[in-house]
Amino acid sequence: MGRSNTRLLVAWYTNWENKQSVVHSHPYHELVLPIGGSTVRYSVDGSVYLVHVGELVYFPSQVYHSGNFNIDDAQSDRLVIQIDDALWQATRRRVNLKNADWMHELTVLDSEACRKWDFKGLFIRMAQSQELSDSIRDIVFEAQVAEMLLLITQATGSGQTAAPSSTSVLVARAVAYLQAHYQDSTLTTAQLAQELYASREHLSRAFKECTMESIHNYLTYLRMQHCRKALEEGVSVLNACTESGFPDYSSFLKTFRRLYGITPAEYRAQHRTMTH
Repeated sequence: MGRSNTRLLVAWYTNWENKQSVVHSHPYHELVLPIGGSTVRYSVDGSVYLVHVGELVYFPSQVYHSGNFNIDDAQSDRLVIQIDDALWQATRRRVNLKNADWMHELTVLDSEACRKWDFKGLFIRMAQSQELSDSIRDIVFEAQVAEMLLLITQATGSGQTAAPSSTSVLVARAVAYLQAHYQDSTLTTAQLAQELYASREHLSRAFKECTMESIHNYLTYLRMQHCRKALEEGVSVLNACTESGFPDYSSFLKTFRRLYGITPAEYRAQHRTMTH
């Protein structure tokens, strides 16, 4: 369930079974607070983070990541806040946080910091603020986002953060290369391995361990995200396919339908209906 306006969304998510999110990024800033159930495994740029119940993880906008929810309890629950970049940046300037390093990378606050500064309570108050009248709601939102930014800055400055459980320089380089060259329709795992001076087998194994995806699937999800954005902007299905790096139109259509349950044309029309 969730409550939102165009600037801020607060939601409670529950997973009842093991689930893995595909590699993706988004234009907003996202903060996730697991509040019950199992540890969540996130993969970002060659690093793996294990986020435990009671810890807080921050994803900057436009950062590619994936998550794995292994349910070893009855269910897994987490609170999520998504904040529009314009609101985020305006608040950052207002509270004079020009050089906060944590804003540029995935950051995990430990459970002690989250308890001390009651981030769960802040998340809940932000959800309740959706019910305020229009005349004061945005003012309260801005104050709450400012409080969040300042508290995270305080916690990171005190060293109350969690380091990644593992990091691979090779995978980080592979991820960076894929993100820069996914529109190349001739790109293959063998070519990527050659670019990184690594064996195909070693690279594939390390990549899977770190990102929880094969190189082929990771590249497919990057291309699909670019394609969906193009479709939302009104680009034709064929052009969206080719501009996103898909080498085969027929295969692209089948993969799109398998991932999203509708055809690219239906997705494009659906988005046009929602925005008009």
